[in-house]
Amino acid sequence: MKRLLVTVLIVGGLLLVGCTGQNTALPETPDVGGVQAGTGEPPIDQTWISPGKVEVGNFYPGARAEWELQVHNGNSVPVTFAVTYRYPDNVGDGYVKPTLEVQDWVIIADTSPIVAPRSTKNILIALVMPKGAKSPGERWEFWVSVKDMSQTGIVRTELCSRWLVNMKGE
Repeated sequence: MKRLLVTVLIVGGLLLVGCTGQNTALPETPDVGGVQAGTGEPPIDQTWISPGKVEVGNFYPGARAEWELQVHNGNSVPVTFAVTYRYPDNVGDGYVKPTLEVQDWVIIADTSPIVAPRSTKNILIALVMPKGAKSPGERWEFWVSVKDMSQTGIVRTELCSRWLVNMKGE
């Protein structure tokens, strides 16, 4: 019952504020900061992603940035996840929302990975800005969304990794 209450509170919080970053994609456990007590490891029986935030610096038209997103399945059965580009609900201070073209610059190596029970899979995410493309701003942000497709019901959890992009100065 306590686990259900904690899950409802987390899901409710996500619905109120949307996905957030700052390395908070790991589920939070009171008193141990989202890790198994005494191990320094994230919980094996909860679904999480890492990193919660990716910072890309000195980016420019024609550049490519890559990062592996870890997707952990905390369920006791294999689960298919949906990994997609996501337009942000809000952005960090000093950052602007992306233009519509940005979704075409994000390449996700596996958009529907099947992750074994209690295991983690790395998904390569690449940001490839074409030469001659116009940047959305000097500092802009987009999100990569991860959804457990086995979820049912009205409320479904979505975890997001925030990508903060800083363009190279002219």
